[in-house]
Amino acid sequence: MKNPSSIVCCTPAWGENWQWFAPELSEYQLHWHFHYDKPQGILERYTQLSGVRTCLEAVRSAKQHQADLLVAHNPRLSFWCAFFAFFLGVKTKHIAYSFNFHELPHGLKRQLMKLAFKTINQFVVYSKFEKQLYSDYFGISQELIETKLWTMKPPKVEPQEPLEEGDYICAIGGNARDYKTLMEAMKKLPDLKMVIVIRPSNRKDLEIPPNVKVLVNISEPHAMNILKHSRFMVLPLKGAEIPCGHFTLVAAMHLGKGFIITNSRGVSDYVIEDYNGITCKPFAPDALAKAIINLWNDPEKCHKLGENGKQFAEKYCSEDLSRQHLTNMLFANNSPWKIYS
Repeated sequence: MKNPSSIVCCTPAWGENWQWFAPELSEYQLHWHFHYDKPQGILERYTQLSGVRTCLEAVRSAKQHQADLLVAHNPRLSFWCAFFAFFLGVKTKHIAYSFNFHELPHGLKRQLMKLAFKTINQFVVYSKFEKQLYSDYFGISQELIETKLWTMKPPKVEPQEPLEEGDYICAIGGNARDYKTLMEAMKKLPDLKMVIVIRPSNRKDLEIPPNVKVLVNISEPHAMNILKHSRFMVLPLKGAEIPCGHFTLVAAMHLGKGFIITNSRGVSDYVIEDYNGITCKPFAPDALAKAIINLWNDPEKCHKLGENGKQFAEKYCSEDLSRQHLTNMLFANNSPWKIYS
């Protein structure tokens, strides 16, 4: 084994955030090579070609530097990295991190992914439900899939003073959200104010009642300000088997906020009923409205949910655990991906 070792990381456009761990592992004398899915030029801004190009660059970098490991973040980048590695004859070990689908592929796309994923050495998912789901759907051995709860440091909040005046509840995020059911519930609660932070795609064909304020594509620190100064959060998901919302869910817990969430197996590892959150059956506006007004009228319970959630996040979802997980993955004696000795 040559020394020092090289690791190539292929990440989405916001992937600069993944660089935090490189200095933390400086004692191991590693060479890091980061490649970010940032659009270049007009064509890439309106297509997904930036991801394809970035993955090709990452695989070429792995070949050039004789990298010991290629880490790709999210299934799309993992697929293209595996695709190019196969055709370029690059044998670098490949870990598919953040292996999470908000919508499963079908038809030819699914078949191509099944073939590509056979060349990947390990997958990291954020819920136990996903381990079984992706194993069955893509024919991946469960031995290659590791479950690790979403981990992060407490989110950055800017500014510190509230951006939104008054008392309100909030909903944040875009992936696999059921805002239609939430809006139907809020129509039944005209005296209760809600602020939602969404993407343009979530806004399409959505009927917004007068008591709901919509913010589109605001910065993450501003979205976290809305979350922090709300009374509690509602996270509506499109069904009972949706493995999405992990970032928003953990962010709320770090900020000490209680939440109401769709009862989905994809988030069950994070939710303890009446301890850090309240679950509600999917596609049920009446039940959701009842859960919202009951929690609104019980400030003591709302506070308790938030405190318990904060303790849960500190124990199971902290950035230190992510650092420890990566260190063990790369350097523990019993790790099959150990690259340094």
